[in-house]
Amino acid sequence: MTIEAVLTEIAQGAWNGGIPIDNSIFEGKGMYFKGNIPVNNKTIEERVGVRTRIAALPNERIGVTAVENLLESSDIDPSKIRVVIGATNVGDDKYDKGPLIRYPYEIVRSHSPKAIVFDLYAGCPGFNVSVEMAFVLSLSGFLTTDDITLIVVAENLHRAQAFRPDDTAHIIFGDDAMASALKTRIHAHPSGSCESVRIPPFSPGSNQFLEIGRAIQKVVGTGRIDGIIVDNQLGKLEYRIPAVASRIQHSVVEQMYPERTKKGTFLKFKEALEFYDHHVRSFAFDIMTLDKNPETVEQIAKAYVRSGKYNTMVSVFLSDRWETRIAVHKGFGFQFEPPRMGVVDTLTQTHGCFADYIQAVADESDVFGEMNGKGVFLYATRGAPTHLSRLLTRNRLSLEDVELLIEHQANFAIIPMMLEQLFNGIHPDVKKAVSDFIANKMATNIHVRGNCSVVCMLRLPYDLKRGVLHPDRIQGYEINAGLDKLRDARLVLRDSMGAGMTRSSFLQRT
Repeated sequence: MTIEAVLTEIAQGAWNGGIPIDNSIFEGKGMYFKGNIPVNNKTIEERVGVRTRIAALPNERIGVTAVENLLESSDIDPSKIRVVIGATNVGDDKYDKGPLIRYPYEIVRSHSPKAIVFDLYAGCPGFNVSVEMAFVLSLSGFLTTDDITLIVVAENLHRAQAFRPDDTAHIIFGDDAMASALKTRIHAHPSGSCESVRIPPFSPGSNQFLEIGRAIQKVVGTGRIDGIIVDNQLGKLEYRIPAVASRIQHSVVEQMYPERTKKGTFLKFKEALEFYDHHVRSFAFDIMTLDKNPETVEQIAKAYVRSGKYNTMVSVFLSDRWETRIAVHKGFGFQFEPPRMGVVDTLTQTHGCFADYIQAVADESDVFGEMNGKGVFLYATRGAPTHLSRLLTRNRLSLEDVELLIEHQANFAIIPMMLEQLFNGIHPDVKKAVSDFIANKMATNIHVRGNCSVVCMLRLPYDLKRGVLHPDRIQGYEINAGLDKLRDARLVLRDSMGAGMTRSSFLQRT
């Protein structure tokens, strides 16, 4: 019997303040794009599609504002909140040791004192990964009927000064924050069994990722791992971007496939991407629990197994002193049945071989984000076909069936290139198919808000619903042409990629 719904989004809240900043602030500062191209209004629009971005005021915690707005604008019962997730990368302060969710949580703490509370570090796909987690927690029976998962997504990159002053990454990003409440609709009672193998706690030496990866590989042998979740209590930005889990994932892969490591497969983009897509097919991300209880990450990993979506999960607890607790969880007999409505299916995949494409790097006095622009562009565009085809095909869908695509806007130029990869060999006129899809099946706001990082997946449908998007043109493409029809879209695909490198998507029916 088909399940009607497992998880639905019931309320949103937003920070709608800040100051619009146009491109003029970047002119005359001696900044250059690659190829010695001077940074000015014309080149910014031509290369990334941004005209303005929003900057938060210096002393405002915008994630807190988003939660306050959610509670004021909805009738949700905060006593039903059982899980609180802060999906972020940098947050308000890059020196904050976290978890960053502790500030928004204070608003509901008195109502939900026993909630499980943690940050989730998965790069820009953090909201999608959080939705997938709420989905498996519901499928596994961990969350029951009417339980609420509160997801807070916030990035305050201007306040945090995440990039060096002359880094062109400043040009792309804007500040933003939103909150979402998702309700579990069923009390699942999955049948099957879960077995766990725990490795005795240890403290790795100077090559931590190698030693942790080696310890995991000794337990799993040549078997496939579906996912690695690390409760990362290290408390430094350089251990959040990318997530420690992505480094551990790649260390395990190198242990499993030493001949590929020796051959240099993981140093070549095309070979590494194809190898991970065909042989690895797993995800890896970090959380940071508020209560620092090593059992919490184990409970979450077991929920992934009991959901029926994943067979083998690894949980890792890392204390702030690198004390390491590892457990491998295997499921037997669990089955996943996609529901008919609400969140229908999810897919997350990490390519830890590309972890250094977006990373935080510490020097003697500070820590800053660094991006490999070319690598990120390649991952965003060439990584899409295999990932999205897997998700759509197993649900007997094609991209043309999707009525609304919410795509992460890292750079507008990525979107047509990505769609060309998806439509190649399917449409006789690929350019026209791409143009039509961007105009009529996508919502776009990068030109006015910039790349709002992890918040994109919530901001775009929110702005669509409240009627603040308008038709326009970016880099020669017509955008937001079918807004009235998009507001009534019944089948929605949200897709995002970012640090790790991780791509995460979910399908939603209303």
